[in-house]
Amino acid sequence: MELSGDELASFRLAFPEREEQAAIARFLDRETPKIDALIAEQEKLLALLAEKHQVTISHAVTRGLDPKAPMKDSGIPWLGEVPAHWTVAMLRRFVAIFEQGWSPECESRVPEEGEWGVLKAGCVNGGVFDAAQSKALPSSQQPRPELEVESGDVLMSRASGSPKLIGSVAYIVDTPSKLMLSDKIFRLRLSADVDPEFFSLLMRSQPLRQQIEQAIGGAEGLANNLPQSSIKDFWLCVPPKSEQRAIVESTHTETASLRLLAEAEQRFVDLLKERRSALISAAVTGQIDVRGEVESAAA
Repeated sequence: MELSGDELASFRLAFPEREEQAAIARFLDRETPKIDALIAEQEKLLALLAEKHQVTISHAVTRGLDPKAPMKDSGIPWLGEVPAHWTVAMLRRFVAIFEQGWSPECESRVPEEGEWGVLKAGCVNGGVFDAAQSKALPSSQQPRPELEVESGDVLMSRASGSPKLIGSVAYIVDTPSKLMLSDKIFRLRLSADVDPEFFSLLMRSQPLRQQIEQAIGGAEGLANNLPQSSIKDFWLCVPPKSEQRAIVESTHTETASLRLLAEAEQRFVDLLKERRSALISAAVTGQIDVRGEVESAAA
């Protein structure tokens, strides 16, 4: 849809006197920077929380939970030292099968209950599975049930317009039925000696993100892609399976408070942005009279 020049010209607007327009502009120039500064402070805190979350995960999945455990040189520069009893090997050793979906022409809405849908690449952003990141399959298209995702699956984004989102991995705890893989997502079938939740955490660690970023082809903003051949050559350090579960449970406990704090901060930022928008709207539509306030501030 487009807005024509004639349609735009037909809009009816209310304009105050020029002097009052200047007063509104001065008022907003004084007030909005205060909100902007507060938003910037909160966004810095959000970035610090995200960094702390990343560090907590990275340390747990590459150093383990026992600070007294004997260490060994992994032989991989970006891994450094790892617990001596852990296995260091390429990812191909731990992934039995890579499955890729399809991307038929879908409707621009989330599928309703009972309808088939296709997941978008964004369904694994941030390492958290989001079933709402999907599109409804048209009734004229035949579904492919073999591509339906299930609880316990591990999904990886292989392509995105943003390099930071490529290689995002999520473990599916629960999912609606009739959602299928798209061709921008891999489903990884892991070997029996790897816990899928541990693997999803490991893929979010800094050493793995480094390898993902190095493997991505294409320029930023374009359809970047993570080749399967490159993924198989990533180096991992993997503890015994019983230790993997302990790391998963410990990490979930440690990061839960960080996640709650980040969610609260994000809500505050959203409220501040709403406040900024409401203040501008109220000032330019005359819902608040700012002339006296500007004069008082200038006195």
